Amino acid sequence: MTTTRGPEELVADLARQVARETAAKIAKLRNVRQLHEHGYTQVQLATILGVSQPAISDMLRRARIDAPDVRPGTHGGTAYEIAARYAAGEIDRAVALRELAEWEYEPEDAPNPNTWLNDGTPPVRGSVATELDRVMRARFLTDTDYDTLLDALAAN
Repeated sequence: MTTTRGPEELVADLARQVARETAAKIAKLRNVRQLHEHGYTQVQLATILGVSQPAISDMLRRARIDAPDVRPGTHGGTAYEIAARYAAGEIDRAVALRELAEWEYEPEDAPNPNTWLNDGTPPVRGSVATELDRVMRARFLTDTDYDTLLDALAAN
C-alpha cells in the first residue's frame, strides 16, 4: 500500500534534506582540510575521493573559509553550520538557539563617520549580521526561532 504525503510534509522533508546535505558538505570539507593538515597530499586525497587534484585544491580553498574546526562545546565551526545541523534535525531547538546566542561572532566594522560617503566596505564575514542573514536565506531557522535568537542576543 502506498501512502501519499501532503505538500507541507514534502516541503518540510525537502528542507531537512537540504540542511543535511549542507551539514554533510561542511563535514566533508573539514575532513579533507584536516587530512591535508595531517600530511595527506592533494593527489592522495583526490584518489580517496575519486576526484581530480584541482577539485581537491578547490575544496581546500573553500574549507579554509567554510569548514573551520568545531568549536569546543558546540555542534559546529560556524553559526551557519549549527543552524544547518538544527534544520537537519541533528540537534534540538533549545541547544541550537543557546549555541547561536552564545556564539562569539566577529565584531562589525565601525560605521564610516562620513554618512554621506558609501565607501563600499563589505560586511564582516562571521558577524552577527552576515551569519544570520546567511542562515535565514538558507531557511535554517523559522521566523519564531529568529525572533527568539534576536531576543537572546539582545540580552547578552
